[in-house]
Amino acid sequence: MNFEEINGIQTGNGLKIVLYGQEGVGKSTLASKFPGAVFIDCEGSTTRMNVRRLPKPTSWEMLKAEMEYILESCKVKGYQTAIIDTFDWAERLALEALCAEHKVSGIEGMSYGKGWEYEKEMIGRFLDRTDRLIAAGVNVVLLCHAITKKTTLPEEMEEFDHWELKLGNKTTNKIAPLLKEWSDLTLFLAFRTNIEALDDKGKKHKATSCERVIYTTKTAWWDAKNRFGMPDRLPLAWESIAPIFSNAPTAQTAQTPSPAPSAPPTPPPAAAPPPEAQPTAPPVHNDEGWEELLPLEEDYEGIVPALADLMKANNVSAYEIEHICSEVKSYMPKGMPLKDYPDDFVNGCLIGAWSQVYAEIIKDRESLPFK
Repeated sequence: MNFEEINGIQTGNGLKIVLYGQEGVGKSTLASKFPGAVFIDCEGSTTRMNVRRLPKPTSWEMLKAEMEYILESCKVKGYQTAIIDTFDWAERLALEALCAEHKVSGIEGMSYGKGWEYEKEMIGRFLDRTDRLIAAGVNVVLLCHAITKKTTLPEEMEEFDHWELKLGNKTTNKIAPLLKEWSDLTLFLAFRTNIEALDDKGKKHKATSCERVIYTTKTAWWDAKNRFGMPDRLPLAWESIAPIFSNAPTAQTAQTPSPAPSAPPTPPPAAAPPPEAQPTAPPVHNDEGWEELLPLEEDYEGIVPALADLMKANNVSAYEIEHICSEVKSYMPKGMPLKDYPDDFVNGCLIGAWSQVYAEIIKDRESLPFK
């Protein structure tokens, strides 16, 4: 057995970053300065910011699909940083998916505390899949809110406030360590109040100013880490962390592609492809045969919004799902409209297993003749 040794610092991969902080401190604003940033805005915090964003995910499957889209489109679209804003809101989608899959109203409905372990495994798999984006040179940034909890040190008796990632009320202890271990950089963004003594004895003080700062190193009062030898505290500004991206891959630093300074001569136009080679819209079946027709907006009326969002993103019609569920898999009675499907089936078997459902639709499209 023989392995080739690799020496030196490896560059060219994206960075895994967690940014968390107090409300209004500027998490989204800082993230928007990252090169080639595109947001997956789970809570609508960027609606008044001039940033690139994908549609708000309404299900865990849609969130994963949008991450896949960024991976597939990063070279064409110039995506260099994928930002989930915020991950504590994304976690809600994961919990909803788990509850739908196990047919319980809340994660505590799963016996013996299995729900928390299932969620930990689900989030772990999600973080593992980000490695493909990292390998493609795309940074992955998870934004989180912050919360204080009372804690003590082994050598101290007094309690004090400790800042940490804000996730679910009962999931923080399991999910927060995963995010911190996964990350190359966990930064705590905070307001720092400057205090000035009013007397010679230092017994009276007053607040003189407040500044926004980035903490990069773990202390007893907050969680943070970095692998780049950064100072313990920095001003909250893009310029403070920009140097760690100096070795970032790709020559493109703007959010949108820039034209080359001098374009080569334009080649003569290529001959148009034959009609059968033109891209076609997904087919929709009717009584007269298979026709090339994109679903219309009214085709989604009455369908659960989270499922409708996945269907729209993939140009899937209600008929195609009905055809799979009734005629191919025999899950539902033939002729039952999708909008009348039971909620537990929609949430657990369609939304929760969308990748498998869509794979069946693609296979069905390829196997059926066109007229």
